[in-house]
Amino acid sequence: MSIFKKLGFLASHFLVVLSVVGYYFHSPNWVFFATIYAYGLVPILDEVVGKDYQNVQKEQFEALLNDKFYDIAVYSHVYLQYFMLGWVSYILVFDGLTTTQMVGAIISQGVYASSIINIAHELGHRQHPLAQIHARLALVSVSYMHFVIEHNRGHHVHVATPLDPATAQKNQTIFSFWKQTIVGSFMSAWRIEQKRLEKLKQNPIGLRNEMYRVVLFPILLCTTMTLTMSYLSGKFEWLIPVFFIAQSIIAILSLECVNYIEHYGITRREISEGRYERVNPLHSWNANHFYSNLMLFHLQRHSDHHAFASRPYQILRHFDESPQLPFGYPIMLLMSLCPPLWFRVMNKRLEEWQKKAYDAEHIAKVVKQFV
Repeated sequence: MSIFKKLGFLASHFLVVLSVVGYYFHSPNWVFFATIYAYGLVPILDEVVGKDYQNVQKEQFEALLNDKFYDIAVYSHVYLQYFMLGWVSYILVFDGLTTTQMVGAIISQGVYASSIINIAHELGHRQHPLAQIHARLALVSVSYMHFVIEHNRGHHVHVATPLDPATAQKNQTIFSFWKQTIVGSFMSAWRIEQKRLEKLKQNPIGLRNEMYRVVLFPILLCTTMTLTMSYLSGKFEWLIPVFFIAQSIIAILSLECVNYIEHYGITRREISEGRYERVNPLHSWNANHFYSNLMLFHLQRHSDHHAFASRPYQILRHFDESPQLPFGYPIMLLMSLCPPLWFRVMNKRLEEWQKKAYDAEHIAKVVKQFV
């Protein structure tokens, strides 16, 4: 991997650095920076820089897996997220921002918080206890702690089937999908935890059931933030719970837009009643745009991730045979919010995918390349 690409994985760190530095050394209006950067500048850079066809060779895997730089790059975002929660809370309370600036600060923090779920996604697939703890710390900060349960033990099992609440159907709007996936994923996580505890012959009622912590811990975090800022200011700061809830909602809806984008209309063949073909690299949409892939730690190389869920981001690979999105995730997310445009662009691509997806010879060729 080139040094340029390696350092490029720090691109999302600049989101925090430039927001804070710009705020203090230029103007409080820099609270809008994260939003403008993510949905304005990143798509432009995607078009200017182009696509990334560089794949790591297998003989390089071990060296990259042992390079601590890649771990630091993701773990550090968990601490940056909590820093940003504290910093934005502080400026909302003490810096006399205008209403417009307050709204900008909350939305921009929501945009950055969206990326923290991606960090939790990366760490949640690792077996090391430290990674699991950090994944949950990240998810507590956006009130979506059940994601690590349902995603790993639900979504990866049932993806591209009617059993998966995080797989959108053809012609389903993003607004319908939000209801399906947010409610369905929570209920799925609840069932998964109950089954786990039943196997261990433990009582599903109580904190041993992680779903109770899923509900309790974000409330404790929000309460702690509110009480701290209220103590420092000498009065109850109602804006803090509004801020915490709003940035969580933005992060959650953004995540579920990504789920919508990644699996829209993709289906696996039902081999027999209730049994589906094995997940293969044709079962996820991909985007290989260089800059947004660095920002998202190769999340857009989603087919390789589903084929090898435990594979760290730095060695995920791109293959042309996987179904391809026309743009990177930022543009696709905005497009998903306009269903007529989304259907016009994506249904044609989905129909082309369907022509190949059930061709045994084509599938065998693709799967062989992903080994």
